[in-house]
Formats: sequence, C-alpha cells, structure tokens
Amino acid sequence: MSDNCNSCPSQGSCSTDPSQCGTEIEKALHGALNDVKNVIVIMSGKGGVGKSSVTGLLAANLAKKGLKVGVLDADITGPSQPKAFGISQPHMQASEFGIMPPTTKLGIKLISINFFLPNEDDPVIWRGPLLAGAVKQFWDETDWRELDYLVVDLPPGTGDVPLTVMQSLPVNGS
Repeated sequence: MSDNCNSCPSQGSCSTDPSQCGTEIEKALHGALNDVKNVIVIMSGKGGVGKSSVTGLLAANLAKKGLKVGVLDADITGPSQPKAFGISQPHMQASEFGIMPPTTKLGIKLISINFFLPNEDDPVIWRGPLLAGAVKQFWDETDWRELDYLVVDLPPGTGDVPLTVMQSLPVNGS
C-alpha cells in the first residue's frame, strides 16, 4: 500500500488499487473551497420557453438585492448567457480556487462554454458524457468562492446534462 493511502478518504479502494487513492482525494477536494449556499436550476422539457431569460432576470434581481450571485450556463450546445450579459471573449485566469469566472456589470459571476471557444458562435458538437463532464467541471473547478445563489441555466429536455446537474449538484430549488 502506498504512503498516500493513509490520508485516502476511502481506505477500501486503496487497499485493492493504490493507484486510485490520489484520484479519490482529488475528487473529495473538488469544490471544497467554494461556499455556495443555494443552487437553483431553471429547466423545462421544451426548448424556446424562456429558460435563459428567466435565468438572467432571476440572477440580475438577486444581485440588485445585494446578494452574491453566479450563473452556470449548462446549455453547452446552445449557450446564451454571455450574450445576455454582454460578455464577449473575456480573458480567463485561474486562482487556487479554480477558474476565475468573468463578472457582469452587476457583479454576477458567469461561466459558459463560450469563454473557451475560439469564436463564441462556434458549434459544440458533443455527446452526452462530454456535455455532462463539462457541466461537472464548471461546478467543481470554478472559483465561485462565496455565493448566496448559483443559478443554473439548463438545456431543454431530460438528457444527460439535466440528469447530471440534478444528481451531482446540491440543488435547493428549480
């Protein structure tokens, strides 16, 4: 057994496969430095009903009340939050807490796949596991720090992304 396994949160898998110990510790630390009090998802089985508009308006109203707010644009194949908030091609940086999301004029932290594409209108043609993985990374590896509310804009339907969000994030409301 490796020395790393003494601090492994799950001794069972280390004893059978020591190479997995570091992976489990890493997973235990993901998002641990962030303090997001409430996660609200905006979802619908149908597209074109105003999910993105409701997300933006809700986030803006919460921010205007003096609350610390973030928006996670989980609609990877149809991201719209950067355009709605007027953010185009921001300079992305990292901190010890993760990716530092750009901030809107109202102080809302925003993360979207658009920020990682060469051109904001480039298509993202990914299948379920990649889509779900990207959303999970946005949650785990973004420097949200302290937020009163994180509003998540989901894509339409009940596919991999909505399922991943509902099963992986500590959702308080929808």
